[in-house]
Amino acid sequence: MGFDVTFHPVSESQLQRYLADVLADHSVAEQRAAELAPDPKERDVILKLYNAMPNWVKERIPIANSFAMGAAIIAGFLHPYWYARGTAFTFLAEERLPEMVDVFVPLGKVIPALGGLPDRSRGMIRGNESASGLIPADGIKKASELLESLGQRRGRGGLSLLETVVDEEGLSSLRAVLEYCSANNLGMIEASDVVVPISSQCLTKYSNLRESGLL
Repeated sequence: MGFDVTFHPVSESQLQRYLADVLADHSVAEQRAAELAPDPKERDVILKLYNAMPNWVKERIPIANSFAMGAAIIAGFLHPYWYARGTAFTFLAEERLPEMVDVFVPLGKVIPALGGLPDRSRGMIRGNESASGLIPADGIKKASELLESLGQRRGRGGLSLLETVVDEEGLSSLRAVLEYCSANNLGMIEASDVVVPISSQCLTKYSNLRESGLL
């Protein structure tokens, strides 16, 4: 699959403070942006996102393409995040692990104020420039177990199914983000096109990108 995917650790309380609170009261936008990004140029990225939020609501932009992307961008300012080409928990859920669907919580359920916006994503990536809901902290262990279960199934050429469907780089990123989330009691959002190496695009904090030789 031709998707540039990033995996973003984040907590529900951080989504509340840096997304839901600003949606509820735009007067706190400057303060929250300054907390996320002391550097003025980086702060402008956050403020642009915050200023777009009222239009997302007014125009009823699907959550996966608006607030979920915003949540991933914000998370990238708070924690390290990982990249993979063509690999995502979403894709595993759709192609190999239907049980994985249940570990995703749509963002409208995490942030009830978004509940009136369209969302057919089931909490997963839906195409380019979209992001998932949250795999909450208490779902990280289950996501890890499901991922590793592919290692017990036969793939091609004497390899396990895990080695067949996930390349080495992607598997390293998946395992790294799960380990970080588990160690820090965090959940995770995955996004498409927050980072696009071929065009040197990075919509969040670049220095938090792991495997940073990509750009």
